[in-house]
Amino acid sequence: MPFGVYMSTGDGTNEKTSLMADTDTYTTGEEGLLSTWTITCILSTAFAYGCIMTTLFLITLPIECDRIEKNTDIPKSVALGCFVAISGFTQLISPLAGMLSDTYRPPPQFQLGQRMPFLSLGAIFSVFGLLGEYINSYHKLWIPYAFFFGFHMIGLNISYAMMIALIPDQVPHSQTGKANGILAFLLVTGSLTGFGLFHFYFNGQIQKIYALYICIVILTTILTGLYAHDRDVRLLIERLEISESRRSLARDNHFSSSFIINSEMTRSQRRRRRRRLLLGPLSLLKTMIYDPIKMMDRNTLLATYTIDIQEHHDFFVVTASRLFYYCGSSVQTFFLYFLHDIIRVRDDPESAVATLAIASQLAGALFCYPVGWISDQFCDGRRRPFVYISCTLLGGVTLSMIFAKTMDQMTILCFLLGAANGSYLTMETSLAIDTLPKDYDDGPSGGNAQLLGIWGVAAFLGSALGPMIGGPLLYIFGNSGVTDAYFCGQPFGKEGVGV
Repeated sequence: MPFGVYMSTGDGTNEKTSLMADTDTYTTGEEGLLSTWTITCILSTAFAYGCIMTTLFLITLPIECDRIEKNTDIPKSVALGCFVAISGFTQLISPLAGMLSDTYRPPPQFQLGQRMPFLSLGAIFSVFGLLGEYINSYHKLWIPYAFFFGFHMIGLNISYAMMIALIPDQVPHSQTGKANGILAFLLVTGSLTGFGLFHFYFNGQIQKIYALYICIVILTTILTGLYAHDRDVRLLIERLEISESRRSLARDNHFSSSFIINSEMTRSQRRRRRRRLLLGPLSLLKTMIYDPIKMMDRNTLLATYTIDIQEHHDFFVVTASRLFYYCGSSVQTFFLYFLHDIIRVRDDPESAVATLAIASQLAGALFCYPVGWISDQFCDGRRRPFVYISCTLLGGVTLSMIFAKTMDQMTILCFLLGAANGSYLTMETSLAIDTLPKDYDDGPSGGNAQLLGIWGVAAFLGSALGPMIGGPLLYIFGNSGVTDAYFCGQPFGKEGVGV
């Protein structure tokens, strides 16, 4: 049923006024296809995530850890490792936030859905943490800085988890590939924007980067809310109607009556209404966090972090493949050694790595959207052929790097690698959306946001396991003291063989 607010007309009847615009009405059918701009705005949080996460670990934190080493006795490598550990631990909030979102029922006096309240809460946590990081960085108070960094990471992961859940919620199935292409494009452009602003505008001034983070988080959250809030509310109404039709009409009548606003209110009613509005934020936090966690038992918590393999077999396979993919790609952590030993980049290899990274990201940005659009428009939503082609290219290009001799060859190969990588990530995310349960499940296990939260954690676990496996292998097979080894007719250090 269409959603609206019922206003009293004075003759005993209620007239409904729509909260939704006439265009872009929510539905999963073909008649409800969303424009490219609407999808971009709904997923705009991905731009903030890409900008912050990439520059944070490649620029901001290394600079801060260098300052920590100068002001304390803590080595910068240890400090950076601690921040990475904090970031990894906070990734575990995603399935929990997803479960709370799947099971959330907002107070009757608020016109809210299930995703936007938690996305907004994540943005608040992020801004609060970033403000604390800015202040404590300026005063060189590093323990409070780490505390606020944890808050920032928790908020960012909550926002990203909710944003991903908006895709199966609000984007028609026939536009899933297109939406995930836009998602990948926003992640890459956010990353490139962060790098560009830091190097060309901030001139290495670390304090300004926090202001950039705060502004981007606020703006993208507002933009997402403008285009996703009404659909979020409508979807909750529809889910409640389906749920109540299976049980009783009592709760449905109670929920619907909460949207009836009587134009003739008594003084006591107006006073109670003002009190509810003043205490609104506290009551929201209570229903979002305190009440469900208070009632949570051990079995519910375990179910939040598990996938029923029999019921969600295909989704489990996609999640496992995501773990292996990130496990393999994370070995690029040691790519600097490869350039130094094989390509013989002796002068400023760090800049060479940055150049190749930018070339790869640009290629990913160019190919991710067209691949998603083609899979929707011309392949009837089939993803696996693109996955097979992307994986073949990823393996072939990586193998070809063994025979590369110059930076020009490496630039071409990294461009091809980025194109294949962007295509794979678009299709992999689309497969995750496609394999979600068709019938909505409000948890604690089996809801869209909860399952996608576990899917997101798989990426972190893979990224952590890759260096843990590659590091010992590099230590066993590599030797930076050997500079004239030969492999396939090319001279390079044994450290490059390990990579």
